Amino acid sequence: MHIKSWLTALLVIAVTIGGLGFFKFQQIQAAMAMAASFPEPSAAVKTHITEAREYVPNYQVNGQIVAKQIVQLQNELPGIIYQVNFAGGDKVAQGDLLLALNTSEEQAQLASAKATLKLRKSNFARMATLVKQNKVSQQEYDLAEAEMAIAKSTIENLQSIIAKKQVIAPFSGIVGLDTYQVGQFLPSNSAITTIVGNDANIWVDFQVPQTKRRLAIGEQVVVSAIANDGQTKRYTAKIIGQNAQVQANSRHMIYRAEIINGAAYFRHNELVKITINDQAQQLVVVPNSAVVRNQLESFVYQLVKDERKAYRAQKLRVELGERLGDEQVIISGLDEGVLIATQGSFKLRSGLLVYPEASAKSELSAALLNINTHTDTNRNTDKHTHSNSAEQH
Repeated sequence: MHIKSWLTALLVIAVTIGGLGFFKFQQIQAAMAMAASFPEPSAAVKTHITEAREYVPNYQVNGQIVAKQIVQLQNELPGIIYQVNFAGGDKVAQGDLLLALNTSEEQAQLASAKATLKLRKSNFARMATLVKQNKVSQQEYDLAEAEMAIAKSTIENLQSIIAKKQVIAPFSGIVGLDTYQVGQFLPSNSAITTIVGNDANIWVDFQVPQTKRRLAIGEQVVVSAIANDGQTKRYTAKIIGQNAQVQANSRHMIYRAEIINGAAYFRHNELVKITINDQAQQLVVVPNSAVVRNQLESFVYQLVKDERKAYRAQKLRVELGERLGDEQVIISGLDEGVLIATQGSFKLRSGLLVYPEASAKSELSAALLNINTHTDTNRNTDKHTHSNSAEQH
């Protein structure tokens, strides 16, 4: 009797547990069926097929404009200014007398020296006649000749001093903004003014790091002014020379290029920007919207088909180059002929179901974007099932 009671109790407990387990199993099955009725998360994006194109990278360095003819005039001897024949910024011609110092003392000495020379010449002529007649000695003749030569050298010395107190334009050009007054004292070796020649062509000197490729004579670079007006013009210059050695302190090579008619646009000592083209490369260029960036890396999403012929997002890490307007140069990490996401790529993650759409600018072939009828049917069926399940719920 006692045993029957225990068996009855155990039977009741077993039935109760079994019923609860079966009820829970039904709930789990219903939940799984409901979850299966919801469509898989997905995203629609624009697409692009990558292609390689010739890309010519470039870099910029600073340069300095150098006039082909420029000189700073100085006076060799001190003196009081006697004559000023130029004003700041004037155009002068070669041989023009720009400034003269007082030479009255030298002029008086020169007149005396010329009179002395006249006397010495007359005395030498007499000595030449008398020595032929043996009326004077050879020594007296030689002395007369030496005195005449000394008189000539005295004149030449005075003429040289007078010339050194005159500042002459060595070539045609434009003088600097320097002002002088008659009566002003000038010490020796004073900087009088600067003349920049009238040559239409002009030079530009620039330095290139030794880590860059060596430039060749005759190669062209692009010169532009340093300005913020947004309308900076660019001028072509041809390399005409290079330094014989790399600078020891900076490890740069110095080059000189010539700008034809550059004097109309640039001035001596003006700083400019030099754009130098590097070697051409075949690189992939993609729309900028295809690149996703964060603090650690940059990447794009490749679209690949799974076993059901549906597209999935696959993350590809890339190394970026220069940005060209709305396009981005890819240095490495991406090959040509790859289907990638563009607009909407920021919504993607690896493995996500993707519904690609061809971009209006892309000539995407129908074969690469062929989502088969089975995939489209499944997607429509999933949406319909989800709608019915929501109504029933």
